[in-house]
Amino acid sequence: MAEPPSRGPFTLDALRDLLRTPSTVLASWQDVDLQQMWRLLLQSLLVGALAGCFATLFFVAIEWAHWFALDELARLPLPRAGGEAHVTPEAAAGATRWWLVAVLPAAGALVAGLLVHYLAPAAAGPGGDAYIATFHSRTGQMQKRIPVVKAIASALTLGTGGAAGREGPTLQVSAGMGSLLARWLKLGPRERRILLVAGAAAGIGAMFRTPLGAALFAVEVLYRDDFESDALIPAIIASVTGYSIVVLAFGSGHVFATEHRYAFDPRALPLYGAMAVGLCFVGALFTSLLHAAETRMFAKLPVPGWARPAIGGLLLGLLALWMPQALGAGYGLAQHAITGVDGDPQGQRLWLVLFGLAALKMVAVSLTIGSGGAGGDMGPSLVIGALVGGGFGVLFHQLAPSVVPQPGAFALVGMAAFFGGIANVPISSLFMVCELAGSYDLLVPLMLAEAIAYAALRRVTLYRSQVRSRIESPAHRDAAVANLLRSIRAGDVIDRGAMLPEVAPGAHVDDVLRAMAEGDAPAVLVARPDGSRGIVSLDALRAALLVEAHPYVIADDVAVPVPRVRETDDLYTALRAFRTTGAAALPVCAADSDAVVGILRHDALDRALDRAVAARLDTEPVADREA
Repeated sequence: MAEPPSRGPFTLDALRDLLRTPSTVLASWQDVDLQQMWRLLLQSLLVGALAGCFATLFFVAIEWAHWFALDELARLPLPRAGGEAHVTPEAAAGATRWWLVAVLPAAGALVAGLLVHYLAPAAAGPGGDAYIATFHSRTGQMQKRIPVVKAIASALTLGTGGAAGREGPTLQVSAGMGSLLARWLKLGPRERRILLVAGAAAGIGAMFRTPLGAALFAVEVLYRDDFESDALIPAIIASVTGYSIVVLAFGSGHVFATEHRYAFDPRALPLYGAMAVGLCFVGALFTSLLHAAETRMFAKLPVPGWARPAIGGLLLGLLALWMPQALGAGYGLAQHAITGVDGDPQGQRLWLVLFGLAALKMVAVSLTIGSGGAGGDMGPSLVIGALVGGGFGVLFHQLAPSVVPQPGAFALVGMAAFFGGIANVPISSLFMVCELAGSYDLLVPLMLAEAIAYAALRRVTLYRSQVRSRIESPAHRDAAVANLLRSIRAGDVIDRGAMLPEVAPGAHVDDVLRAMAEGDAPAVLVARPDGSRGIVSLDALRAALLVEAHPYVIADDVAVPVPRVRETDDLYTALRAFRTTGAAALPVCAADSDAVVGILRHDALDRALDRAVAARLDTEPVADREA
């Protein structure tokens, strides 16, 4: 009995071939789209696993850096969220070393700034805008060194007390993993962009423990009014995979602890609406402060780019001497706004304290991120929303305790509405906060507050790389043009009744040129005895006249078959016919016969497309286009 053939060792090249091409079973399926979808899901699964492993290691690295710098050296432990995993020893007891509190943020930011400036300048900043710009303008391609440099620089910045979040760096690095995997697999721009989104979803889902909210966020944050629906299923697969790995490492749970359920009272809805209006003013102030710190303060300093994060860190450290709560992302402050205020909602001016802490965090975050620090703006935005929402909750509880028995509920709703409004992600932030708290009890007030914040903050955005919709994204420019062309019939733009000149198959090319000039036409038809026809374009005629043997060239030598374009066909079909022939005009037949009813010129098609684009843009408010 013959031995089975040896398969050889399993190599990376074999894995790449498996991920790029369907397996034997899949190849037997007739549905090509199904093959492609299955392959994409396998790729998303791998991206999710990579992102989940990175998020686990990144969280551990930040925690140990934070423990060494702030807990051990400075002796300044910061409050934590109730559901965060503990991977480090307890903080050492002893007097706080305030001089280290002042200099540690600057020291970490200095080293991070040097790394970013000399190794990967694109790794500077929060990470969210870089992810969006990579999707729209860079065909999903990210430099190989960016994920590594971003991870190290962010761990240094956040570990030494930088007022930024870990989700933004995780978003950029995980998205970079998807991009690098696509490059390794030699995938095209469309699949590369999809894996970029899948990586972003996996990273956020793993770090925040919000698999559904992260998948929705990755496809929603790219646009102000749209979703990247093509990437939703891969994003879900990757997010679930990344989340599962973190759960295996740290156990299940939610980032923020909640002690009880939240009862829904319709009487509180006007108060939630009033809070949402207040959050809109704070959101506009925060984005303006953040952008002003970046463009008007730090960008104008006469120092090298690598020194600016250190200056921001030094200012942050000096601020922390007065208010240590300025350090870090502030998840512990958000936890206090959610559950702590419920224990003492009648505290003397507690609402004013929460508003003050929100203002403090806005300044601190602006110093860290505005100076180019490698940290995220997503986590701090949620914290600021929780503090402002918690302040409103305490105030409303003191005014109407029977209507607002649990002021912490306003912190959760404020968290979602604030970030959803300034980032233009009302759907994903709603589900994300529900997953962060492990409760969907507040779904109705969340929906109301998100709607108000999203509508009121239309001209405000945390991410300046966002575009309004898919039609304005370079990623979908070709598809948008194709859809517009499919909406126009050829019969609506033809020169009805006009005819292209005709010549015999044996006509000399000089006669063809003469017929073209006399008929003022960009193409000539060749009528053959068998009833078939060819078409000669001006470009083909010019090429024939340049060859040495052109005295012997006849019309039939340079003619190509005439594609049948009917007046009921759309302009996308006509455009494909133009590309096939290279002609600048084509005959158009009647809907039910081969009788020619007119000609379609390429410039007429272009003008029709221009009018369609103008009509589409006219449906958008002018204010939105200028925002």
